[in-house]
Amino acid sequence: MQLDWTCRFGNVKAILQLKKSLNLGEVPDNFQIIASKLLELEGTFTDGFDNNIKYLLNKKNWCLANCKQGKPSIALKNHCNHYAFDLHCFPVVNNQPQALIKPFDVDSPFKEFNPSILGPLISIPKLSDFIALTIRCGDEADMELLKYAHILVIQLIDLLSTSLHIVENSGQSIQEIFLSVEQPLKEIKPTY
Repeated sequence: MQLDWTCRFGNVKAILQLKKSLNLGEVPDNFQIIASKLLELEGTFTDGFDNNIKYLLNKKNWCLANCKQGKPSIALKNHCNHYAFDLHCFPVVNNQPQALIKPFDVDSPFKEFNPSILGPLISIPKLSDFIALTIRCGDEADMELLKYAHILVIQLIDLLSTSLHIVENSGQSIQEIFLSVEQPLKEIKPTY
């Protein structure tokens, strides 16, 4: 059976309300950690705080001489371990994604973007643990939160692709990570 990855909810607050209604008002810490990060991502463009995403999209930070068709070239890489799910962005310099760039590199498509200093565009802590917990004993709210996280990451990548030239988008999506964790857990047969 194929799982539908569309989310019934349009924001994290609605999913939090569902979780509270299912758990008699309680929201477990593991759920709250993921929800807080997603709330932060939702507020990326409404809050006045600077962040890596706003920096990348601000044309004042671009070196137009190093852009292709008026857009800076970047490589996106999803990475998930037991600490976090991260979406990294690497500027492409001389046709190669660069994790470390000298300040004011003349070949960089950005004036001052150094991924090794700035870190990932987004980081969702403990996502792999939350996925495993959701598969084992999660409820509807847990699954909706995972679907919504997946949708937010996809929407961010789509937003970046409208302004930037994405030459590479690698690594597993949240949906692919879920499926890769789900399959081995399905194969484990309970012993009675």
